Formats: sequence, structure tokens, C-alpha cells
Amino acid sequence: MIVFLVDNSASLPKLDPNEKRVAALEKMFGFLEGRAYRLILFGGRREVFVDEPARYLNNGQWTDFYFAFERARDLTREYPAGTEFRMILLTDAILDPGPADWADLGGPTGEELKGFSVERTKALAAEMEIPLYVILVGEPPAEGVGAGEERAPQMILDLVRAANGARASEMAQTLAAFFADDGLLVRKFVFRVAPNEGLERIEPVVKRIVAPPRPHVEAQVFTFLVLPLSLTVFLLLGIAVRSFPGPGDLEVLEMHLGVPVHVAADRLHKLEAGGWAPKGLSLARQPRDASATFTYQVPAHDLSGAGVDTAGADPLTLALLPLGLEDLRRRLEDYSDDGTKEEKIYALNLDYVARNLDPKQAERVLKSGPAERRRTPSVDFLRAKTHLLGNEDLRRGLTEPRVQVIGYGKGAKRKDLAPGDAVRVGRYRFRVLSADRGGRKDLRLALCYDGVPSLLGLKTLLPDAFQRVFRIRRSSQRVVT
Repeated sequence: MIVFLVDNSASLPKLDPNEKRVAALEKMFGFLEGRAYRLILFGGRREVFVDEPARYLNNGQWTDFYFAFERARDLTREYPAGTEFRMILLTDAILDPGPADWADLGGPTGEELKGFSVERTKALAAEMEIPLYVILVGEPPAEGVGAGEERAPQMILDLVRAANGARASEMAQTLAAFFADDGLLVRKFVFRVAPNEGLERIEPVVKRIVAPPRPHVEAQVFTFLVLPLSLTVFLLLGIAVRSFPGPGDLEVLEMHLGVPVHVAADRLHKLEAGGWAPKGLSLARQPRDASATFTYQVPAHDLSGAGVDTAGADPLTLALLPLGLEDLRRRLEDYSDDGTKEEKIYALNLDYVARNLDPKQAERVLKSGPAERRRTPSVDFLRAKTHLLGNEDLRRGLTEPRVQVIGYGKGAKRKDLAPGDAVRVGRYRFRVLSADRGGRKDLRLALCYDGVPSLLGLKTLLPDAFQRVFRIRRSSQRVVT
């Protein structure tokens, strides 16, 4: 259903210079090609007529859109729910509300009445939620929005946006005008017809308004604007994140047991695969040139028992105390199998006490410093060491080599590293991915980039999956050289 709201005030030019007013109005209805319509002629509050084309005389004393929209609202409520409506407003956009029309509605007087009428009309149009199209008849105003013949008063644009929402935004109107088509979402809502153009110009406008929406304009916008722009943006973002390093990239540090490895961040260095790189990790000769130092080393825990209190210790305790773990295991087995009665009893008691020793207590005794060791009885230290023979986890923790890192600069600290631990080198944040024995040296330490500063923070903000697709690199792993 098409609802025409036609300005019947004296200021509106004729719809067609070659036709009488009523004849031109009736010919315009013929452009609908059989679609149902209703006509509302309006001027002031008491100059609103429904379905009476003979009253189209352009003799209205006032011009007030509000009462025309109010009548349109009442008219559309007479139809069953779900009826589709479109409103077409033909006007010269010269607003002139009558003060007497608003006297009983709380309206102001003077110049404030125009603004009051416009605001009430916008609220009513928004409440109706019916698409509104405006055909501006006459010369464009001296002031308004748009250029040349497309210039429209701000009041009209505000009214159209109130009725149509985001689809009537300035960008959407520009796109619809540029592609000369109406789509599902992007439609043109404001048209201008010059006085000398008449029905010849009005006909295609009306047919365009009543035609079913087609997705052509959205397809054109996507093809000519969105798609090229998206590809350009993706290309630029890909270039911005292509350089090494990025989130998920690996730096592999090869280490000899007991040899410190000094590592610098963001210094020009030669790559193992060839070429040079200014970013990421590289080896440094001296600690003063490094951001951190990594060392693969045996824990500095003395398990020989040196320094403990041996006063009053029996000969068997003194004999077993300095032995290494495997030698201690074999000696206790010999005592149990082939030893004297005294040795068998000693081995049995030592094994019993060691097995029932609290692991935390054993660890504390074995890791104690010189001062505390001097107060530790030799038999207690031997029992803690014997406990390691049956506690594999604690034994590995105290005896197996491990990677230790020393950071430099603000907030620097020393810490042992295990898979899953976080570590910072320079401005980069890493996660220890693995620490595997072997390779060209004793250990390969794999550090995964977890935080990478970049231009505008793109390497932090963009998803890792996006970065992997657009970085187009042969490998995300480098050996630190």
C-alpha cells in the first residue's frame, strides 16, 4: 500500500507545467501500475483531506507535516496487521505551521513553533516505522545538505532518518545515488524534481520507489568498494605482520652443558639459513651486550655430605656418607646380600627410615646451606640422600641438569626454566615450549613468542590464524645464531 502525502499549500509549484493540477496528480497515480494507494492532501491542521484529489488546489493557508503524518498513522491502523506500507511525501519543504493549530497541544508561539513541529513530526515518523520517501518539488534551497540540484533542507533529511533509521544515513544515500539503484539495505529516500521537469521526472522516481527492492546495489558496493578495500586492507595488514618474529614463532637455543649462552634482542645478526635480520634473538659475546643469559647446568647441590656434623657418627655412616647415589645403592645391596649381621641390620634400618622420610624434609636437608649443614647430624643427611634412591621425582629435581636464565635490566631476576614457563628477553615475552636433549649440542631449548610489540600493536591485536595465513614465510622457526 502506497500512502501519498501531498503538500497542498499555496507555495508548492505545479506538479507539471503542462498539466492542470488535478490531472497531473491523477496521472502520477497511473505510474503505480495497479498498486493500491491512498491520498492525503495537507496544509494546516484543518486542511487535511483523504482520497479527495479534486481538492488539490494549492490553496492551503499553512504547511505543517505533523498533522499529515498523524492522519497517515490513523489511516494505516485501519488495515490488517502485516500490511506493507510506503509513504511518499511531495512537498517544497517550506514549513509554515499555524499557531492556532497548536494552541490546544501545548505548542509554543513565534519562531520556536517551527522547531517544535519538526521534533513532534520526527517522533511520530519514528513511531510509525513505515518507510518514508520524499520528492522535493521546486528549486533547491540556498542552504541545505548536498550539492547542486541534490541539495535538501536539513529538516527533510532528519525526518527521513527518523522514519527509515540507519538506511537513510548520509553514506547510504550517497551510495544509492552513485549506483542509481535501490537495494535491500541501501535505498535512496530523497529526490528532487525541478518545476520545469514535471511528470517526466516524477514518473521514474515513483516507479523506483514502488519497485521491489533488489540486491544489485549491495552487490555493486561489495564488488567495487568493499571487496577491493578489504583486499587492500588485508594486504597491508599482511605486510605489517609478515616480518619475524610474530606470535607462535619459535627461537631455538642450542646449548652445551655448563656453558653460559648470552642472548641479545633486536640486534642485526646473520641467520643460519642465510641473510640478515634486525629483529628477534641473537647470540652476544659478553653479558654486557646481552638481554639475558641462559645456562644448561647441573644443580649446585652437594650430595657428598661435606660439612655436616660427624660428631659421634658410627663407622658405617661415615663410610656411606660421601658415596655417590649409584655407589650408595650398590653398597647397600651388598650389605643386604653378603654383609655381616651388623651391616644387614644397618642397611635394613636405613632403608626403612629413608623410605618413610617426608620428601619435603629430605629436600630441605639436601639443599641446606653451609651454616645449616654444620648443625645437621651426618646420619640425618645420609637418610635424606638414601631417600632419593626410592623417590625418582625428587632425585631428578636435585640431580638432573636444568636450564637457568638470568635477566638483565629493570625487573631482572634468576630463575629455573621448565616447559610451560614464561620468560622475558628484552622487549619480548616467551613461553618455554620444550627442552630436549640432543641435537648438535647437549640441549635444544625451544622458546615460543608469546608477546611481540609491533606497529600499532597489530601483532598483538590480530588473531594468530590471520597472521599465519598472511605472513607467507617458509618457516616460523629460527635457530639463534
